[in-house]
Amino acid sequence: MSNQELEQARAELRNLGADFALLSSGENITYVTHYEVPTEFGALATLAFMPPVALIGARDSTAILLTPSFYEAAAKARSSGFEVLAYEPVNWFVPTDGRANFLNLLGDTLRAAGISGSVRLAVEEKTFALAALQHVANINPQAQLLDASAALSTARMIKTPRELDKLRFAAEVNKAGHTELLRQTREAGKNEFAMWSAVTQAMEMKAGHPLFVFGELVTGARCKMVDYPGGPKDVITQPGDLALMDMSPRVDGYWSDTTNTMVIGGVAATDKQRRYGVAAREAFHAAAEMLRPGNRAQDAYFAAEATFERHGLTIGHYAGHQIGVTVNEAPRLVPYDETPIRAGMVFSIEPGAYEGIDGDTGARMEKSVIVHQSGPEIICDFEWGF
Repeated sequence: MSNQELEQARAELRNLGADFALLSSGENITYVTHYEVPTEFGALATLAFMPPVALIGARDSTAILLTPSFYEAAAKARSSGFEVLAYEPVNWFVPTDGRANFLNLLGDTLRAAGISGSVRLAVEEKTFALAALQHVANINPQAQLLDASAALSTARMIKTPRELDKLRFAAEVNKAGHTELLRQTREAGKNEFAMWSAVTQAMEMKAGHPLFVFGELVTGARCKMVDYPGGPKDVITQPGDLALMDMSPRVDGYWSDTTNTMVIGGVAATDKQRRYGVAAREAFHAAAEMLRPGNRAQDAYFAAEATFERHGLTIGHYAGHQIGVTVNEAPRLVPYDETPIRAGMVFSIEPGAYEGIDGDTGARMEKSVIVHQSGPEIICDFEWGF
């Protein structure tokens, strides 16, 4: 099986001038290997000296994934074109030095790959452990270190056909959650925790497995401002309350990020609620229309901002971002981002406006779009609340 994502990463690393790269962030390893690096917590996060690390050659076929032994079987089954090598981070029956085991494996792997002399090695400055960096320097003090982050960000900017399939499915999983939320809000008198539970259950049923999910569900006057994490809380909904849910599930390594705002209990929206809700919906569509090849990321922001202004409102934050192996990727829909829009980009557009601390109303509307030469394709196309 070809690994187009790996080849895109290699091309950008060559543009950087790198010979090899050691990738250490979960998102970039997921991207190049196709193995969904777990979101670590609990014992495994504590016991592993380092999460998985990928060594790739920019100018040769080197593709090696170093992983704690408890991920070895899954990594071998799901990675594409990578040799998987494991270290023992802990042994329940005899003392084990997981740090030394990782560093020894890293050193052996670098030497076997021929990384010596004045080789140009790219690492991720935000996630590569100090001990690993020092070990690389001890093994090869002549190595020239580069930061791989920008190169990988560029490689991930245009989604491959495989990634578009992943993002479409993640969007359908998210849609199941938003569809359930609309059902939950038809009647008042429900607890936010119970509503959130029903939403996540609907998404997991659609995905067919448990999900890592984050986001927020807020109701009533808490919609007046962005106060993350704002909910769910032990709150019972009332007729006429607003409900705002921002939902982000990770599905097979790829994310979806969408938001809807609605009125609870089958009650007609007030004039103020409707002004905010309609403005946010129209701002979404105005921004989406600007996501066409030849335009710039900032154009979508300005279109959303102008829409709010026509309704007498002020945009509350950026208008959106790209999405992929992380929720929030570059470019972002902000007034200063001049990145050209290109076919194959995927954006979550999320314009919102909020009355503020002295008010009681706010709205945000968000769906994802795939950019095509012919224009934007909306995915996760659930029913708007306004």
